[in-house]
Amino acid sequence: MPKMKLNSLDTVLEMPYFNVYSAMYENRETSHIAQYDIVSRNKGLTMQNLGRNLPVSAVAILPVDPVNRRILLTREFRMPVNDYLVAIPAGLVDPGEDVRAAVIRELREETGCVADRVMVLPPAFSCIGLTDETAACAIVTVREQAGSEQEENEEITSRWYSYEQALAIMTDPQVRTGARAQLLVLFWLAQEGMKVL
Repeated sequence: MPKMKLNSLDTVLEMPYFNVYSAMYENRETSHIAQYDIVSRNKGLTMQNLGRNLPVSAVAILPVDPVNRRILLTREFRMPVNDYLVAIPAGLVDPGEDVRAAVIRELREETGCVADRVMVLPPAFSCIGLTDETAACAIVTVREQAGSEQEENEEITSRWYSYEQALAIMTDPQVRTGARAQLLVLFWLAQEGMKVL
């Protein structure tokens, strides 16, 4: 039996793209009660479905060109940090949309690239200290590049980098990036035989 027991879950805030819930947990051993706030993309969370069988919320895409030993990275203005970050294409899965279709759509919208081969990894939690959001990461080879179809509130540019350049970018402490992008790039480079440690 788990030491922590969920006693209640209340909706605090509902927004178009996320919701905030307040959970009350009890330590069964000490009877200590603690409040924990949770951000979720899911509406209508209950004590019964918290963290269980929820739809995949987002995709993160690593576009690669193994023949020419390069990786496509984006430079994107991210509002939560009020700055530009080096990143990988990513986005939300539309209601009723298949995860693979979301990967192909988001890649096209943000970079103008058309996916060739797509490998979707099993979904994983994005940031378990804050949210129940799940994201499916994908590694994609690109067939061609046309124009992007960004939304009005997006500012994204993309560029191919050699493996060596991508490694330098993702290990440079001066470069602002996200953990998911760093790990996927380093994973791919290690897979391709580069020394990343």
